[in-house]
Amino acid sequence: MKLHRINAIILHHLYFWKKSVPRWLDILYWPVVTLAVWGFITVYLQKGAFETQGASIVGMFLGGITLWMLFQRAQQDIAISYLQDIWSRSIVNLYVSPMTNAEFIIASILVGVIKVAITLVVMGALSALLYSFNIFTLGFSLIPFTGLLLVFAWALGLFITGVVFRFGTDAQVLAFGASFVLQPIVAVFYPLSILPSWVQPIALAFPLTHIFEGMREVLATGVLPWDAIWWASGLNVLYLLFGAWFFGRMFSHVKTKGLLAKLE
Repeated sequence: MKLHRINAIILHHLYFWKKSVPRWLDILYWPVVTLAVWGFITVYLQKGAFETQGASIVGMFLGGITLWMLFQRAQQDIAISYLQDIWSRSIVNLYVSPMTNAEFIIASILVGVIKVAITLVVMGALSALLYSFNIFTLGFSLIPFTGLLLVFAWALGLFITGVVFRFGTDAQVLAFGASFVLQPIVAVFYPLSILPSWVQPIALAFPLTHIFEGMREVLATGVLPWDAIWWASGLNVLYLLFGAWFFGRMFSHVKTKGLLAKLE
């Protein structure tokens, strides 16, 4: 056993860390996000605010995690659809065909809708069987909530795909982790009031916050908060337009510069 060889391997890893965003994310990002989410949940439970909201804590958590999984699935489906062709080295073959970006995206969205429907049924059935919570008690409100979640997920997926086109596969970690950046601040498992006052305006800038706040209001009162629906809808329009514009701009950039093949 030689110390200089051990030192060489250590330097090998350190050099990778120097220019690797994914490795720094593993070290810093995931612990911070996990701590933030569970820290806010702990504050929520300690305050006992859920006892006066007319809904069970089980319903609040399971409703949140079910809608969150639908959002996460839809967001990843858009970005990973492109990444699969990059990983299989077929992205160039894809674009020498007559197929357009719009056709590819629509097809990916439709496949994603099928996956979301399956996810909703499976999670709904397991929640009812194991925890006596029926997500479908949300009734009609489940339709706009789910629809708004999907639209924002597609907007985020388009943005992430644009980033991958621009910066290559080093940015592919965003396809799996970008949604978790938002999780601590969009009030998935706890009300907006639990967040620090300076974070709340940031949270309200995302459609997800209005959706999860609306879900809790429906569970507590049975009344659909239309103001939350309208806020989420307006924000979704802005994010979807920006996501589509950014995706188109980045794709045009790599195509004009001849960088599409280098994604492989």
